[in-house]
Amino acid sequence: MTTPYNLPLFYDVILPNYIMPNALISELAIVNYLHSMNSTRDLRSNSFFEQNLNAGNDEYNPLTFLFDKSFGNFPNSTGGGGNLSAGMYDSLINRNVNSLYIGKRTVNKYIYPITMSPHIDDFSGVTRQGSKLNGEYFWKHMSAQALEDAKNGRALIFLDLAQENYIESYQYEKIHYGIERSEIPKEQIVLAFNSFNAQELYETWFSSDQRKLKVINWPYVMANTSYYYSIVTAARIDPLKFISTKNTIRKNHFVFKIRRPRPYRQVLLFKMCSDNLLDLGDWSWLQETNYDEKNLESIKHYYQFDIDNEKIKNLYKQLPHSLQDEQGSYSSISSWTDRQTLTYENAYFYICTETYVHGEHKSVTEKVCKPMVNFLPFLFVSFKGALAWLRHLGFKTFSPFIDESYDDEPNESKRVNMVYNEIKKLCNMSKEELHDWYWQMRDILLHNHYHLLNFHKTDTHAVKLIEYLDSRVN
Repeated sequence: MTTPYNLPLFYDVILPNYIMPNALISELAIVNYLHSMNSTRDLRSNSFFEQNLNAGNDEYNPLTFLFDKSFGNFPNSTGGGGNLSAGMYDSLINRNVNSLYIGKRTVNKYIYPITMSPHIDDFSGVTRQGSKLNGEYFWKHMSAQALEDAKNGRALIFLDLAQENYIESYQYEKIHYGIERSEIPKEQIVLAFNSFNAQELYETWFSSDQRKLKVINWPYVMANTSYYYSIVTAARIDPLKFISTKNTIRKNHFVFKIRRPRPYRQVLLFKMCSDNLLDLGDWSWLQETNYDEKNLESIKHYYQFDIDNEKIKNLYKQLPHSLQDEQGSYSSISSWTDRQTLTYENAYFYICTETYVHGEHKSVTEKVCKPMVNFLPFLFVSFKGALAWLRHLGFKTFSPFIDESYDDEPNESKRVNMVYNEIKKLCNMSKEELHDWYWQMRDILLHNHYHLLNFHKTDTHAVKLIEYLDSRVN
């Protein structure tokens, strides 16, 4: 067993029931301070600005309610203890969480964590011309002591973006722009996010003299989802229960979950609606959305789908739309809050659409883990080669039961079309045919279930990241 690593994680301000996020804009810090001083709630996981307003739109939150969009959609730093505080790291890290003032008396070097906003353009501080956010580089809101320690090599700034999957090269350039003005040495800033190849891409895009920080791969989401399912057994189907359903014909052909309607999700649902397939399955679209004919025409043109506009107009009258057994809304259902299993027990296959389907990043989220832990084969709309990458990680996919040649298609539009052809083929099967097709994959489904539950124990990326952080401060 790996000996736990001792990581000093220091913060400028620790409140009565809350760790103030490092590098938080002062106006936002004041509100969080008032919230903590006048609340008895445990606020470690969420800042005031991450609380729900149940408005059906994550761009409308306490931040935008109080300040309009002066500071973008989220603070430039969020969260309490950051993702290094996740339970799956309890046996791997001895955390010395302390205020900088007290903690630095006991160590020579320390980590200064900053949990980045998912809105990277806002975090960069250079994208909102004419707003208060413009010029608000993260380092401006570090304490003078932390900034001095970073400049002289005593503080290692850790930019934690563990739950996000994508950074464009132009976004790095904007972050570089702010860092250049700080005089912080590039070796004192580490950025880690949910990607298997973030470091390789960054070092391809920028030569050594162009880099202003170090990027490290941290595919956090799949490992954390594995850990979550290993301890929250109510959120997954038990293998014995799965096997016991072999003689039961299921209610639905498919499950197709949409929380935020990105274009490739919309076009698949629109095409399924146009072809009268939606009544065969269980589907959701949780975000409140108005019919937009220009958007529809743009999507049709890009993906080259024949879509019936009148049927789509009628579809919008049903939105937002929940799964048949789902209790919740856009605001209450997120990565790890949908814990009912009936949806999966009642279907034969899953239509899985990732957060991003373009570009070179290899990023996988909790979305594909849900069908795997709940014994459903899936079609995967993701980056080119995503299925091959899952196999590289030890999972099994579903060829020849599903034609997975779409995984090799570099063109996003063609890839989505190829996925749809497989969806339609499966929807054209009778329940009896689909039932027989499904149970031929029994061993694959069991393998994926068990492999996912153990994935957090075997994934080495987090260990490499933590080893690196340890080497820099101990």
